[in-house]
Amino acid sequence: MTAATLTIDLDAIAANRAALDRLSGGDVQTAAVVKADGYGLSAKRVSETLAGAGVTSFFVAEASEAIAVREAVGSAPDIYVFSGHMAWLAIPRV
Repeated sequence: MTAATLTIDLDAIAANRAALDRLSGGDVQTAAVVKADGYGLSAKRVSETLAGAGVTSFFVAEASEAIAVREAVGSAPDIYVFSGHMAWLAIPRV
């Protein structure tokens, strides 16, 4: 059996974000949606790359993903959770 290898070009991810931002116009803010572990691409690395490229808003599906993204990008970006917020599980800005 042959094993497949997936190579992620983080520079291309940053360039795609920049292109989307340029095409969106000056009055539009683009955001990043990070799915679980970035589809196995490492949500940490992808989030860090996007934050470094100027993304200031991230969307995730669950609170546990928000915690992982917060740890990767620091306290400045906004993080939104699609599944809603539970009062007992705050996402701290550290």
